[in-house]
Amino acid sequence: MVKVVLSVVVCLLLSGCATIVGESTQSVYLESDPVGAQFVISDNHGVVSARGVTPQRVTLPKSDNRYFGKLTYNVTFLHAGYYPTLVPLQTRTTHWYTFGNLLFLGVPGWFLVDPFNGGMYDIYPQRVNALMQPCPRGPWRDTCE
Repeated sequence: MVKVVLSVVVCLLLSGCATIVGESTQSVYLESDPVGAQFVISDNHGVVSARGVTPQRVTLPKSDNRYFGKLTYNVTFLHAGYYPTLVPLQTRTTHWYTFGNLLFLGVPGWFLVDPFNGGMYDIYPQRVNALMQPCPRGPWRDTCE
């Protein structure tokens, strides 16, 4: 019985709350006005993570698996007759990472386990609606297509 209790305590101390509760990827829903815009999602390393046409749900990794390797993203929306629209996606630490490790005394979770896993991050916003601006019409218009 003592071995079981001891092993449970050791597991709790050596694990990270965000890694246990969170996931390494997150779904983001993309839509636009007008519907049918093409989108390209690039991460903070310049790597294209996803492409598609709105409306669509995409799944993005929250970390590059490096130590504290959170990923942020830029979504570029393109549609004929409209200016390109850029929407940044931010990544923040979760409450599980901040307070869960504190509550369960998971200091190894803060510095050894959670920093390698994307479970400690959330991507915001989780739903993007790009309101695209139409290009001016007429002979004086700028090219925006």
